[in-house]
Amino acid sequence: MPLLHVALLVKATLRASAAPLDPSSAKERTMASMARPPSKRRRSPARRALLVANPAAQGGRNQARIALAREQLDRAGIAHDFLATAPGSGRTAALVREALSARACRLVIAMGGDGTLSEVARGLMASGRAREIPLGLLPTGTANDLGRSFGLTCGGGPEIERNVAVLAAGAETDLDAGLLFTLDENGEEAQQELFVDSVGFGLGPRILRQRNQERRWVEGIPLVRELYRGQLVYAASALRALGESYLVDDKFDVEVVADGVRRSWKGLNDLVVKGPRIYAGHWVLDPHSKPDDGRFEVVPFAGRRDWLSKALLFLDHTGTFGEDLEELGVRHSRGLSAARLELALRPRRPGAHIPAQVDGEEHCSVTRVRVEVLPRALRLVVPGGAAGRPRAAQT
Repeated sequence: MPLLHVALLVKATLRASAAPLDPSSAKERTMASMARPPSKRRRSPARRALLVANPAAQGGRNQARIALAREQLDRAGIAHDFLATAPGSGRTAALVREALSARACRLVIAMGGDGTLSEVARGLMASGRAREIPLGLLPTGTANDLGRSFGLTCGGGPEIERNVAVLAAGAETDLDAGLLFTLDENGEEAQQELFVDSVGFGLGPRILRQRNQERRWVEGIPLVRELYRGQLVYAASALRALGESYLVDDKFDVEVVADGVRRSWKGLNDLVVKGPRIYAGHWVLDPHSKPDDGRFEVVPFAGRRDWLSKALLFLDHTGTFGEDLEELGVRHSRGLSAARLELALRPRRPGAHIPAQVDGEEHCSVTRVRVEVLPRALRLVVPGGAAGRPRAAQT
């Protein structure tokens, strides 16, 4: 039965502003840095957009995509400057923050995958101008969770033209962001990180780590690199990680305090804390979730059977597959939603480490964390049908 589920999973995957805050806490300091009073001046035509992308991505082939994007932005009348990303965690965010402090800007555009988007969003929030300057997306990566969550098409060809048209139309919605606090053994804050999409622990981050290893392995083999990429690498990495889980006990227990209510989960192999609807490129973890409701969805996976059946369930957006599973007696672990979470994770195997990810990037292993929502931290440019409440006109 598990092999059938894995085959179906691979097939489906391949187919597919405010008063000043008293900065007495890390969350309040972050919110205070983002808060800006609304501008009373009309937008000046001299204010340009800032396009951020990685020219070295895809072995340098991304330069052609960037040239196409700039051409389409010019045609749409969106005057803009270009900023190249920098290798290394946090460096692109720092460049975006510095660029926004040095110039007038009407729009920041993140072009690339989820990692680029996350870095650009962090830089925008760190600049203190996240409620002044909207964030636009030109998604060209593999998963593109945030773009897909709002109905954007993803790719580097005609999709760019369609997404530039979305930027030109200028419809917006608000987007919650989050703070992840890594806690030490005494419960004190040891590390803090902003995120806009998700954090996860267990099998998902293990698949991510396997994928990154596979990518590094094929990077120096041109022919293999051309064929073995994208969703194929994801699917192969998922199969490998699932296979390894039959040989090594990767389960862990979790004690949760969600908005003050305590509960526990036993025998998990994966745990996801999610904002926007789409996860891993195709899964809809909660069809009723909203990007600006001030809450994150928390989805536990209790073992391989739960993980694989949920994988198929989340790929089926009609709901009929879930009904079929219930008729067969398949039950799933129940999740929750919350604005504030405290998680204590304990591996069942002595000495084991629980891998983690933040916005699709590898993170250090953790045992205790706290997650807090930053409500409506960003203004996001989206297709008209995905736009939120009408925004008052700038004056």
